[in-house]
Amino acid sequence: MNRYFMRAATITITTLAFVVGALSAQQPTVDQQGSGFPPGLNAFLEARLLQSEERFREALAAYDRALAEDPSVVEVRIGFADLLLRVGIADRAVSLLDGVDGLDWHGRRVLALALAQYSAQEPERMADARDALEDVLDERDDDPNLLLALGQLLHRMNLIAEAEEVIAELRKNRPGSPQLVSYHATLLLQLDRKEEAAELFSVCAASEVMAEHCRSSAVDLLIELDMPGKAADLMLASLDDDDLDQLMRTAYLLWDANRPAQALQVVNRVLRQVPDSERGRTLRAHLLSATGRYGEAAGEFRSLLKKNPTEIDFKLSLAWALSRMGDLEEARRWIDRAWEPIAADAGSTSAVRCAVTGARIELVAGNPLVAREWLARVADPEMAGEEYVRLLGESFRQEEDWRPGVSAMMRLQPRLEGDARLAAQAIEAEFRVRSSDPRAWQRLRPLLDSDDPSSVVIGLQVLQSAERWSDAEREAATARNRFPGNREILFTQAASLERLDRFDEAEDVFLELLDADPDDANAANYLGYLWADRNVRLEEALDLISGAVEMDPENPAYLDSLGWVHFRLGALEEAEYWLRRAIEFNSGDGTLLAHLGEVLMANGEIEEADRYLHLALNLGCEDPDHVRSLLDSLGDGSSE
Repeated sequence: MNRYFMRAATITITTLAFVVGALSAQQPTVDQQGSGFPPGLNAFLEARLLQSEERFREALAAYDRALAEDPSVVEVRIGFADLLLRVGIADRAVSLLDGVDGLDWHGRRVLALALAQYSAQEPERMADARDALEDVLDERDDDPNLLLALGQLLHRMNLIAEAEEVIAELRKNRPGSPQLVSYHATLLLQLDRKEEAAELFSVCAASEVMAEHCRSSAVDLLIELDMPGKAADLMLASLDDDDLDQLMRTAYLLWDANRPAQALQVVNRVLRQVPDSERGRTLRAHLLSATGRYGEAAGEFRSLLKKNPTEIDFKLSLAWALSRMGDLEEARRWIDRAWEPIAADAGSTSAVRCAVTGARIELVAGNPLVAREWLARVADPEMAGEEYVRLLGESFRQEEDWRPGVSAMMRLQPRLEGDARLAAQAIEAEFRVRSSDPRAWQRLRPLLDSDDPSSVVIGLQVLQSAERWSDAEREAATARNRFPGNREILFTQAASLERLDRFDEAEDVFLELLDADPDDANAANYLGYLWADRNVRLEEALDLISGAVEMDPENPAYLDSLGWVHFRLGALEEAEYWLRRAIEFNSGDGTLLAHLGEVLMANGEIEEADRYLHLALNLGCEDPDHVRSLLDSLGDGSSE
């Protein structure tokens, strides 16, 4: 090896410029034989200088001259191969270094990278490329280019798990690269680790470089994972008022996520731009109904019916809104109008929707037998699916008619599939538990012992519905060992512990849920209400419940909790405000009415308090004995 090349490789760019400049000034065309320099030095120095100036075409020509003058010099080969690699001519870079003895670490690095790039066109060289990359990484394992090349090579070799490990390691030192985050997410997706992939795509969606691709990938994944709320939040972060189609899509996602108030805000943005959008107005009407603004919803549906008088969906939605406003007679008239033109085709989708809506309205009105008459009009229960099962079950539940309910669910199951059949099995098990049927656990056990956590949750819900809190807690404790971190199972255990007055244990599980996900509004509200109801940790309870209300500002349960914690803190005006807001969205909840009655009583508004407390008892509330004691106090003329 010529030692001058070793020295030449360390010369600074400034010195190189001086030497080459001096040589050029003295001798425009250098005669290598007469210059006193070893062959190829002039061309090598010129190539390095041209490369530093990014004049790559000229640099390649200079390297060619240096190599032609002395092909044995390893440093020329390494420098030439390095430049060829940078400009994407990997095959020649490999030919320059492949089989050359005496390569230092830098030379082996260039060869390894060249082989990795070349193997994309010549797959038979992939094994050689992997060996070469792992060889140089054994000496220096923090080189980002080598790690990326190895990860990409393993990916091409379909060794996805190994590729993901390499890229994950690389990201530890380069966490801010959106391209790398996106690539890592792609690998996770191929490993079917969809939630992790969605999280990473969401991270790189915040960057400027990969934002659109990452956002689209994250949204699609979140929808697939049944996380429409997170998908909607991601979309909202980037949408302007003129992105009408995407705003509508976001509104539907928020509705699917049971966040109708936010969905309504989004669809209103659309309607400000296109007030006559029938699609927007239809969605707005449904969202008004979903947020309890039934009067406005009814007005919207009437208006839509003027333009589309035969639209059955509008008639059914109007009937539902009217029933929730207490106008059952007009609601029934609209249901009859919807049924009349489709009665002859009981197997149609429209007939099924009409019968189901009629049953739902009658159940709200407390007429379970009439509800069953509507359900009997459905020719094929499978068409109505899970909702049919739940409505039929509720019709027996309202009458506490457990044994006939068991028989009805057993007759129904052979006609159903999937989730609908599972729901029928669960309701059958519930009714058996409620009636102390000795076969209850025989029917329930397959759900609780299932390898599918969603089936286990259904089994736990059966025990909750039957108010078998001790059984529910025991089974949830067992299930959480089988499915660590499952939030539904943890929540069930926490709620059951609270019902068993094991408050400290319930608190620990709720805190565990919130530590894992501080944005869990349901857990925050439940724990905050638990503290408020026990009159402890009230400031912390206020923070938790306020956060839940901020995430879902029209949820009546959260608004009720916020009013109740203000009551416990002695802020009676604030308490009354939030409780009245809660009742706006759910005027039929006896517990909400009881809370408002108690606040009004504490504020000295005796007559109105008496009215709300009596109404709470009539509708059914959480603690009727406490409400009766309050009414007794009012009878004595006391507000205590």
